[in-house]
Parts: sequence; structure tokens; C-alpha cells
Amino acid sequence: MEQDLLALLDELEGYLSDAGRIPLTGKLMVNEEEVFEIIDRLRRAIPETLHQAQRTNRERERLMQQAREEGEAIVQEARAYAEKLIRESAISQRAQEEADRVLDEARRVSREIRVGAREYADDLLEKVEQSIHKVLTIVRQGRQELGPASGELQAAVGVEDEIER
Repeated sequence: MEQDLLALLDELEGYLSDAGRIPLTGKLMVNEEEVFEIIDRLRRAIPETLHQAQRTNRERERLMQQAREEGEAIVQEARAYAEKLIRESAISQRAQEEADRVLDEARRVSREIRVGAREYADDLLEKVEQSIHKVLTIVRQGRQELGPASGELQAAVGVEDEIER
């Protein structure tokens, strides 16, 4: 989806680069209909990028919940194992030490799973954030190249303000 946005932005940038200039003003002469058609296609592509970010966030939440559940299961299993060792062992001290070791290991593994899940989710969200930032930067550059926009063009590109919220 990022490719679709970038391709559309490249298309807009190419169109603006090829547009004729009004002598002595530096302003561009563009076919308004063509520019609005590209902007409309951009507008349709942006929601998919946002949906992708939402899916990534849901995946992160799912991974975090799974890590919590696995960690809790490991801790419960370790506790059960520890209790069994204490009950079955004639050497209570040795059983307690083994149980403590198993609990510590379970806690360590649980922490590692949670940290790994958080890092994975953070990496995914960072990539999505970078992609959206690149898109916004290119859109802003394209708008600046158009020069002062009419009220209609500002309304058509108003989607940028919605994204930043």
C-alpha cells in the first residue's frame, strides 16, 4: 500500500515537474482536472495505509496478550511443579530450591517473551510511522510547488489535516 501512495505522489510530482511555467511569475500552469484526479486517487489510497497501521496495532496487542498468557501459563506451571516437588520430596529444602529456580527461569522467559513482542510491535509501528511521514512530506512539497491554492484545492487536500489528528 505504501508503494501505491508513493507511486501516486511520484506521478503528481512528475506532472508538476513537467508543467509549464507562467513567464515572470514562477507559477505553474496545470490542468486542474488532472491534478484533482491524482489527488482523489491519493485520498482513496491513504485510508488503506491507515487501516494497515490499525492492523499492525491490533497485531501488536495480540502478540502482547499472547506473551502475557504464555508467561502466566509458564509461571502457573512452575508453581504447580514447585508445589509437587515440595509435597513429594522428603528433602523439603532441595525441593524448594528447585522450585525457586524453575520460577525464576519462568519469570525470565516470560520477560523475554514480553520484551521481544514489544520490540517487534514497536519496530512495525515505527516503519508505518516513517512511511506516513514520508507521504506527508511529499504531499506538502507537491502543494508548495503548486503555489497559493484556491479554496477548492485546499478543501480537496484537507485530508492531510485529518491524518495529522
